[in-house]
Amino acid sequence: MSKKLLAVDMDGTLFNDDKTISMENLDAITALLDAGHVFAFNTGRPNHALREILSVYEEFMRDNVYILGHQGIIGTTMKSNDTLFGDYMDNDDAREVITEVLNNGFTCVTFDAEHIYTFNDNKFIESYKKLSGEQLVFLSSVDDLRGKNITKLIAIDYDHPENLQAFKDSHEAVYGDRFESFFSHYAFLEYIKKGTGKGDGVVKLAKLRGISVEDIVTVGDERNDISMIEAAGTGVAVANAREELKAIADYITEKDNNHGAIAEVINKFILN
Repeated sequence: MSKKLLAVDMDGTLFNDDKTISMENLDAITALLDAGHVFAFNTGRPNHALREILSVYEEFMRDNVYILGHQGIIGTTMKSNDTLFGDYMDNDDAREVITEVLNNGFTCVTFDAEHIYTFNDNKFIESYKKLSGEQLVFLSSVDDLRGKNITKLIAIDYDHPENLQAFKDSHEAVYGDRFESFFSHYAFLEYIKKGTGKGDGVVKLAKLRGISVEDIVTVGDERNDISMIEAAGTGVAVANAREELKAIADYITEKDNNHGAIAEVINKFILN
């Protein structure tokens, strides 16, 4: 049996709605790792933040477990926290988009490898902090980002997400050759460097581990998972996934994120 790489999204996919991982999924992941396969968390969350969340799960402290954080942009080892790769935005380009997002009245958060920054202090930031569980650093000016290795940015509007779609559409001609843009949540419009993302990250990891594209299995639920579903030999959408993802998936699970969808995938495509 060839070695396989399973890369999974976290929120709405591996995580239950209460942000825990079920014993059914943990047991299946442990069996996958014991069999010598490779497992990766492919997530929009920062690598350091996800490591902290996962610190209560000793099952993941293995040499064959990885984090592909910031939408797959930074790859790190789970056990030793070594950085394998990182691909960042051009700093001038990033500050240009952030300025435009703010000038259009949206709330903005932006990331480097270790920090999350914002320029706003409002109800949307409070909602973001509650959802993410992460701390933010307040900056008074976009110029404070000069020299930082920016991984991504998020424009936020909980009240009128349709305005985010209008912003995305109207700026595609301006930014489309430099950035990938997508929704990771109904109220979150994200921008990352063109040619990067979850699909690029999982292919990079597979190459480093000597695993063919045909032996990559990916699982997700949201629109930001589209690139990794398309990049994999087998792309899977969980039962609770958005219809856009289901439309391109090779398989749709019978179970949702609260009822062992990842265990279903492992038993069907990895350990069968």
